[in-house]
Amino acid sequence: MVRRQAERAQKAAGKAARKVADKARQVDLSKVKLSKVNLSKVDPRNIDLKNVDLPRFDWERGRFVRKDEARVVGHSFRAEEVSWPLRFVGWVVNRYIRFCEITSTVTVAGDGPFVQLQAAGKPVIVLVWHGRNFQAIPMGRLLISPITALTSRSRDGAVVANIIRPFGFNAIQGSGTGKAAKKKTNPKKRGAQAFRGMLKHLKNGEMVLATADVPPGPVFETGPGMVKLAAKSGAAIVVVGASYSPELPLPGTWDKSKLPLPFASRTLVFGDPLYVESADDEHIDAACQSVNDTLNQAQREAEAMLGRKT
Repeated sequence: MVRRQAERAQKAAGKAARKVADKARQVDLSKVKLSKVNLSKVDPRNIDLKNVDLPRFDWERGRFVRKDEARVVGHSFRAEEVSWPLRFVGWVVNRYIRFCEITSTVTVAGDGPFVQLQAAGKPVIVLVWHGRNFQAIPMGRLLISPITALTSRSRDGAVVANIIRPFGFNAIQGSGTGKAAKKKTNPKKRGAQAFRGMLKHLKNGEMVLATADVPPGPVFETGPGMVKLAAKSGAAIVVVGASYSPELPLPGTWDKSKLPLPFASRTLVFGDPLYVESADDEHIDAACQSVNDTLNQAQREAEAMLGRKT
């Protein structure tokens, strides 16, 4: 019964649609009067550009979309899944750093204990200052053990992951929040998940690379996250000072970043391994201060080897 009623309703709707189409075909377009617009009398100064609905560029989709089109929700920010413009940016920066690398001469100091740890299959946490990222990336070609770098769970983090991957780094995404933000870490940054992921790598005798200071600062102040990771995993912390000469300061950056330039001299200075005995607050604070002192010393030595005073 219900099926027959549906069939009759479908036939009636089709018949009505055909009638509308027949009437439309019967319209004589030659009798339709179209108003003409004299474009020579249009004053462009009277056009209100604020009301012009221009499309916006959606970096997640990699194309222009309507302004009212819904944004992508729940994007994972994984390096291989971001849109082609972001992957292209990563490729350009990677090629620039590679060009700086092949046109420069490198001097490495203090890497003996670091190499011994890798040869013995021991877990290692490598820490650099945040503003030395560009200078430290080519270090990946000098490593023996597999290494995973911590990047933020954001578009920037995905771009960084695409930059460092050709240098031999894997990437894990997640981050904490520095004291300068004056707020708790956002769970969406997946800091806890990244911590567990790095711990797994270290338990397998691999290496992890991260920045000692945490965005948005304070700059040159070690955060407790990586120190706690060292206490829980038993991994050694090895700090690295990295520098180029010449290099170009980037104004307005919280971490006092400097851009390496081609045809330069560069240095990598490795500090002695540090171990964290306990995860209680007293030991963590002392270990953070020790990392600060050792990393600052390594950075000063890297600058001094290039004839610069700090």
